[in-house]
Amino acid sequence: MHLKLLAPLILFFVINSGCSQHSIKMSNQLEYQSSKTTHKVIAVKLKKPADLWSRLRKGLTLQEHYGHQELDDKKHWDQDHQKYINKITENGKPYIYHIINKLENKNIPLELALLPAIESTYNPLSYSSQHASGLWQFIPATARKQGLKQDIWYDARRDPIKSTDAAIEYLLYLYNRFDNDWLLALAAYNGGEGTVRRAIKRNKKNGMPADFWSLKLPKETTSYVPRLLILSRIIASPKNYNINLPILANKPYFEVVFLTTQIDISKAAEIAGISIDAMVMLNPGYKLGVTHPERPKTLLLPVGYKDNFLKSLEQIPQKEWSPIKRYIVKQGDTLSEIAAQHGISTKALMRINDINRDVIQIQQKLKIPGTGIDKAQGAPETLYAVKDGDSLWKISRENHVSIKNIVDWNGLKLNSPLKIGKKIILRKK
Repeated sequence: MHLKLLAPLILFFVINSGCSQHSIKMSNQLEYQSSKTTHKVIAVKLKKPADLWSRLRKGLTLQEHYGHQELDDKKHWDQDHQKYINKITENGKPYIYHIINKLENKNIPLELALLPAIESTYNPLSYSSQHASGLWQFIPATARKQGLKQDIWYDARRDPIKSTDAAIEYLLYLYNRFDNDWLLALAAYNGGEGTVRRAIKRNKKNGMPADFWSLKLPKETTSYVPRLLILSRIIASPKNYNINLPILANKPYFEVVFLTTQIDISKAAEIAGISIDAMVMLNPGYKLGVTHPERPKTLLLPVGYKDNFLKSLEQIPQKEWSPIKRYIVKQGDTLSEIAAQHGISTKALMRINDINRDVIQIQQKLKIPGTGIDKAQGAPETLYAVKDGDSLWKISRENHVSIKNIVDWNGLKLNSPLKIGKKIILRKK
């Protein structure tokens, strides 16, 4: 409508509205005052959900698949749902808030926050027969492609922050690669990009549909996607499945502490005032019980512990933060060879020893970054009887020794199953 025609109508509305004055007061409620009456309008404030499950439910976007008949087939999931929910809630408590934050920032389905439940039951120390490791179960090759560092000191696949970033980027890549289809992306995450691509090509060649439900895939992958959807719909409507969701607070669990040098994980736990197990589960990427001699030089601590930890740390000389061992230079040794032997760079070795040039002498003593494990090398041997449910990871964590040492001490193969009752040698601190 032309403005000249619109003006009289506006004037007519104002005159006949009976309003002599109005004011708006900003508070929990808004007041609109006129000459005749006062109208109160309650302002709606969006409150942050107190429970993390409620927040997760709001971001579930794959509900169109929750009713698929395959989800009711017990071949995909025959375990006790309540027991499983209790387990993943307890295990996932340190990590789920962080994962949801990351997913929300990328605006992708929050069903993916449940993927580590399927992969590892939120156990960052989980290790598979295919050499997959961490919350998101990266195999070494895929981890390298995603830039996840792996050396003798540290495995980023087990780092809750690094592995989550890598998993999200990889899932987004697969989503784009498979024409914005999350089910195909998830299938590829489990079974491999090539496996899914070949299955799609095969179906198209035979004039068949190429959606996930129509593809012939390996048995594990065929159940992988339904299991995630089953878990998602349970979280979406727990009452429908007689499930009680344990309370999961909608607040950060950990915060990052930046360090200037190495620190022993058990020493850090003592300084922070938390258990060694709690420290390990927040910092599972450090394989030898000590932070990396080069990088990363960070620790995760429960929220609220950082300030006191740093204040206490200031009172302790850096030389007491972590063990240092000595290496006596032999004939034919070079700095680069010594550095490689101990899993650090030549520059790091030179820096630790205040060496400015690549020249060393026979019988020269060099400081080498040590670990808590070094203290145990000369300790008396003890025999440990393998129990039901034991794994190398579990025995390693509970006895604070590396898996490599357990394997070496006992002539084991890394992926060999442990027989119940078998006696294995341990050298404790």
